[in-house]
Amino acid sequence: MVPGRVSISIPHWQVLPLLQPCLRSIRKNTRGKDVEIIVIDNGSKDESLDYLRSLKWIRLIERPEEGLHNFPHNVWTSHDISVKEATGEFLMTMHTDLFVKSSDWLDPYFREFAKGENVAGVGTWKLEEVNRLYELQKRIFHVIRSNIKYALGLKKKTYVWQQNHYPKDFCAMYRRKAIIDSGLTFRSVEGKNGFYDQSGGYSISAQLWDAGYETRMIPVPEMMSKIVHLSHGTAAVSPHKTHRRNQDKLEDKRDSLFDEDWVKQLVNDTSLDQ
Repeated sequence: MVPGRVSISIPHWQVLPLLQPCLRSIRKNTRGKDVEIIVIDNGSKDESLDYLRSLKWIRLIERPEEGLHNFPHNVWTSHDISVKEATGEFLMTMHTDLFVKSSDWLDPYFREFAKGENVAGVGTWKLEEVNRLYELQKRIFHVIRSNIKYALGLKKKTYVWQQNHYPKDFCAMYRRKAIIDSGLTFRSVEGKNGFYDQSGGYSISAQLWDAGYETRMIPVPEMMSKIVHLSHGTAAVSPHKTHRRNQDKLEDKRDSLFDEDWVKQLVNDTSLDQ
């Protein structure tokens, strides 16, 4: 385990239009830093796998037995593999629809880890401007619905509103030693306080809390200036269109982002592959 090194774990399946600018943005903004990039390919059968094999500066782990049939479970097992295979002190989980804008993007993570050895996870929440009125309305709706189900005996406990309380997995960093020493997993598990869902990275955070560790949150506005997350971006480039209305919104969001000059540079700058 190399002190200070960051191992970045990126699960992938057939999204070359996102994969290229994602990896190139990391490459461009981590020069001079001790960073190890691990891409776990979950059964790609297109040109994206050839692209990954051509990159000498990543560690590629191929899982040909995987595929869309086992999504999203294979995302979390990919991170479990990275925990074992990585060499860094820190493990960062990342989505292929995450693009790095600034060379100082890792600084907020190290700042939070420096606050104590007990800090085992650092990240941020959804990278979006919050409409406070909408959030209030959503909170009221969920509380009312939950309490009705509780009164009818359909739920064992009342709803507790929680937002911005654990690092979202699209770009979260953890102390590998804490995960290894406590025998934790990124998969869903039964924990001390019930079922811990793997979605969004909640399970690993809840397990760390049970083990006595702390997770810390970086303010969303701070990270919005450093990284961009095209949330559910893989659906925007997938030929498997299941929800046409949502698909249209995602495609519009993707097109808008890819029209920005800095993203165009990443798409076209093949020198970053060397």
